[in-house]
Amino acid sequence: MKKLVALLAVVASISATAAELQIKGGYDFKRSYISDYGSYDLKGGWTAGLEYLFDNQGEFEWGLGAEYKFGQSKGKIEDGDKHQIMTQVPIYATGKVNLFTSDSGKDRLYLIGRVGYSLNDAAGDYKDAGIKFKDGLYLAGGVGTEIGPFAIEALYERTQTPYDYAGTRDNDYTEMIGARIGYRIGNTVNDRSPKVVVQQVVVEKPVEVIKYVEKQVPVNTTVIDLNCRAAQKMCIINGFKVDGKVPNEAEQRDLRTIANILNAAVVDGGTINVVGHTDSTGSAAYNQKLSVERAQNVARLLREYGLKNTVKFGTITGKGLTQPMATNNTVEGRYQNRRVELFFDRVDFSKANVKFIN
Repeated sequence: MKKLVALLAVVASISATAAELQIKGGYDFKRSYISDYGSYDLKGGWTAGLEYLFDNQGEFEWGLGAEYKFGQSKGKIEDGDKHQIMTQVPIYATGKVNLFTSDSGKDRLYLIGRVGYSLNDAAGDYKDAGIKFKDGLYLAGGVGTEIGPFAIEALYERTQTPYDYAGTRDNDYTEMIGARIGYRIGNTVNDRSPKVVVQQVVVEKPVEVIKYVEKQVPVNTTVIDLNCRAAQKMCIINGFKVDGKVPNEAEQRDLRTIANILNAAVVDGGTINVVGHTDSTGSAAYNQKLSVERAQNVARLLREYGLKNTVKFGTITGKGLTQPMATNNTVEGRYQNRRVELFFDRVDFSKANVKFIN
């Protein structure tokens, strides 16, 4: 038990960035000890453990865990009596592959994999007799589902348990089949869109851009000062900080206006292609990822601001720092390069009775 406490203390010390904590309990319905001299069915037993998932978003999730197996293992050995044989404490890295995630962000079906090291020790009469079990490789796999705040899993485990008494038998191992229930704490929703992260960082002061000016002109047409080009059927969204993933409030108001216009202007079958861009600050790999997240966030905001589901998104991509529209040698130029471009297909702005100044 002391080994488990020490191991969990190590896991807890690195958990500050964990996206999700699971407090797990379960039961092994079948436990077997397999050696060169035969196979022995052992009594099942309860388990308890903790898992930290450092990244629980998207199709693949990963983290660390540790587990303690109670009563491992009491079974009828050759003399017909029950003996407590050993204790096991596996500590492992775990990964999940999500096969199906619901609209509410619950992973309804996923595959589990574990790989790590098991701390094995003799117990009861075996320990008193001087028998030892060496530590060994730990592997496990299974399937699971999420229901509310709970994760329910079926698991197969295999642990090397070399027998060290009157000659080591390195081929000995234990097999276990059981079930686990985990209570999930933290970020328990698998949101496939990027999260809005609020950070306090030192950034360059953006250029003040005055937008969203409306005035009425004859023929019931509204002239709107947006960064849009009707001839090219595209709009540009600026207002991103250097590391920002969402535009500022002024640009978000423009997105609300654009969503309303598109609801009236898009013809049946119309689509929007969204392309994100960055300035030259940072590495190319970082900027490529950041540009995609900017595009995804703008698409998400358009939906939140009322863009109808009949208006479809064609592609949502990022170009990183590869396509600047201004110089990256000035504050103003870098601000213009931090942008998301919206390209419209099958859009008739005359149906919305608007006219862009640009």
